[in-house]
Amino acid sequence: MSRKQKQNEAVGGLPVALDVVSGYVAALAAADSAAMAGLRTADFVLDWAHGDAFADNPLSAADTAAFWPAWFAAFPEMDYEVTRTIAAETVVVTQWIFTGTHAQPLGAPVFDPAVPPLGRTVRFRGVSVYDVVDGRIQRETTYLDLATLLVELGVQL
Repeated sequence: MSRKQKQNEAVGGLPVALDVVSGYVAALAAADSAAMAGLRTADFVLDWAHGDAFADNPLSAADTAAFWPAWFAAFPEMDYEVTRTIAAETVVVTQWIFTGTHAQPLGAPVFDPAVPPLGRTVRFRGVSVYDVVDGRIQRETTYLDLATLLVELGVQL
């Protein structure tokens, strides 16, 4: 076995965190919410860290399963580009840029009431921290500039 193969093999034959997150990010970029769900644990949570203005609890696995199809429907043409990745044994951090044209209403569970489409192209950056347990993502904490996103979507603050 080569050194690289040994580095890519996790204890118990489970995929290493980087491989799991790479698959998840590829599914996100392809707007494949089913593939994304297959890489999350049953007790997965998605924590949107928008700052101190919101005291929302993290989204559960079920909430997340509803979130991504709504997002992908609102942005049928999108690009999710990872610009930097830092990986450890059970944690992966990605820095990314999202670009997409808001072509359909962006409704619940993302926004309620729904944000009507203005046909605008939005672009914003963020950082996601993934905690991987037993070959699946158990927690995703995402930091992004929500104010910029809302302005680009035309939301009146």
